[in-house]
Amino acid sequence: MKLPVTRYYGSKRRVVEAIWNALNESAELKFDSFLDLFGGTGIVSYYMLSKGKHVCYNDLFSFNCENAKALLATPKNTFRIEDALSLLNRYDSVQYADIIERNYHDIYYLDEENRIIDTVVQNIQYLPYEKRACAYYILNQTCLIKRPFNIFHRRNLNLRLNHQHSSFGNYVTWEKGFEQLFTQFTEELNTFQFENPLDISISNSDALACDLNYDLVYIDPPYFNDGTPISYHSRYHFLEGLVHYEDIENHINRRKANLEIEINVSSDFESKATFVQNLRKLFARYQKSILVLSYTTNGYPSIEDLSATMREFKRDVQVISLGKKPFALNRKNEGREEVLVIGKS
Repeated sequence: MKLPVTRYYGSKRRVVEAIWNALNESAELKFDSFLDLFGGTGIVSYYMLSKGKHVCYNDLFSFNCENAKALLATPKNTFRIEDALSLLNRYDSVQYADIIERNYHDIYYLDEENRIIDTVVQNIQYLPYEKRACAYYILNQTCLIKRPFNIFHRRNLNLRLNHQHSSFGNYVTWEKGFEQLFTQFTEELNTFQFENPLDISISNSDALACDLNYDLVYIDPPYFNDGTPISYHSRYHFLEGLVHYEDIENHINRRKANLEIEINVSSDFESKATFVQNLRKLFARYQKSILVLSYTTNGYPSIEDLSATMREFKRDVQVISLGKKPFALNRKNEGREEVLVIGKS
């Protein structure tokens, strides 16, 4: 099955088919409804929808929820190339703010690109409501693909400006114009959207605050290893800021070199000290559902410890390997395996 390219750290795009096979064949689970508690890219929700499941996508970040609305809940061809290109125009009737251009010189993008981002974000508000999520989707994909490593935790525009031929990076992609990328991502979005709205709900909530009743609860929290963790918020704060454009300047942390926009910051599942404690809260809340925890063999806590924690709430716990799946651009993880820890009853 062909799937959308997500350009997101920790995406399950390469293992989602293995997840489906593990749930249905290896574990022989029976479920009609599916809660994707840390929805991220939406790729797991997308796959479950394609298999006819009733799905609830949940994520803390508003930009992820906009992406999910576009991909999962908006009918194909709602948003067209002419809609996308219209976002690049400046209209005489609009008095445009310059929040990105004024605050993010030499941080992530060229000055003219910052000005375009300012323009697009403000133009989105003049679109019909049903088109706005698609507009955020193409803007987010464009912003990601024009960034080294597709993330925002460092102010490393210099990697792009000083780029010479090397094994790292894609200079051609970085230098593509917004018009070309908006066209590309609009076509890509329309390729993967469903013809008609399916059985999907979108929830924009902290995982610990999400309290919904579903047959199967899929839990894919951030992974910890021996290094210093970089939070998902740090990686994607810029995109989250764009959805809350008017609030950006009130939330810029100017003590950080990357001028992190501290909107929707949560310490839940971002600290080793409280990770297991927070998992226990989720396991207790969803004890009546099938629990599926997605994790990695080189993470903290160990798979054995995570299995033991789940057994506090489930008698029948099974661990299924999805195979070795190293992260791109990180050779230190070549031996890691993705696993599912499944609690049935």
